Amino acid sequence: MVAARAQEADRLVARPPQDVHFYLVYGPDTGLVSERAKAIASAFSDPGDPFALVRIEASELTANPTRLADEAYAVSMFSSRRAILVRDGGGRADLAGRFRALFKEPPTDTAIVVEAGDLKKSSPLRVLFEQESRAYAIPCFADDERSIGALVDEEVRTAGLSIAPEARALLVSLLGGDRLMTRGEIQKLCLHAHGSGTITLADVETLIGDSSTFAVDEVIDAAAGGTLPALVEGLAKARAEGVDAGQIAGAALRHFMLLDELRAAVDGGVAPGDAVNGARPPVFFKRKGKVEAALGLWSPARLARAIIVLGEAARDARLNPSLSADIVGETLLTLARAADQAAGRRRR
Repeated sequence: MVAARAQEADRLVARPPQDVHFYLVYGPDTGLVSERAKAIASAFSDPGDPFALVRIEASELTANPTRLADEAYAVSMFSSRRAILVRDGGGRADLAGRFRALFKEPPTDTAIVVEAGDLKKSSPLRVLFEQESRAYAIPCFADDERSIGALVDEEVRTAGLSIAPEARALLVSLLGGDRLMTRGEIQKLCLHAHGSGTITLADVETLIGDSSTFAVDEVIDAAAGGTLPALVEGLAKARAEGVDAGQIAGAALRHFMLLDELRAAVDGGVAPGDAVNGARPPVFFKRKGKVEAALGLWSPARLARAIIVLGEAARDARLNPSLSADIVGETLLTLARAADQAAGRRRR
């Protein structure tokens, strides 16, 4: 079969076709890969039979080349369905060669699930599964805003809780990158809120919120808004908390690129508030007023120049780690002075 599209993945994992016995689960989100691979394997194995699910490390097949075939064609004594979960399928073992033989004569009562890493398009194993009519290749990419939100809603509902809209917005903005870590953080929050009925903004800020994230946001908003005292205080706070200067530079660059997009929308006739509300990724509600105010201080030409300057600062900080804090700090102070001057001109 062709590779499963990302939007099809959850459906396939929830109800894997019983007539398809080969599944390759791969991608950069190792937590999601593991979660989906285990779910598919569980769908083909009897939970009451401890021998119905066989786990094999791919590295074991180098020393025992016939083990995969032996397990695939073995007959279960206690249940009619079995599953084999092969872990680290992106390793050095020649799994592609072994699966070519299995594809020619598929096992009748056994499903084989390969849990792999971030395989390139040219990977022999990925190419083989994508071309085989009796197999599925399921990609696992980092969760986006929509999928994180769905995961939050699922876990909160399962826990018998509700979550305040502003708490949900902040939680979604702080999570992502690894499915297992994301789910674990949500479950931790639900356990913390057990008995209260509702997860509040304070709960998220206390339990999940990374103080470094808030420190970076404060610095960026101060620079874009031209509030020099707040910027100086924010830079000192970020340095005291050990926030990497390169992280600040990268976040500032992304923010000014977002401002550039919003400025174009406003110049096209969209109201500033509507432009900010429609931003993607969404702007956290507590920052919306500051972002809208900054839009009025930056022209397209000035934003283009700021983006160039921030790109150079991010590069220089990476090349000179010992000077990175000074490089990024001076750059942001320069931008803040420019915004402050623009604000002064608007007040006159």
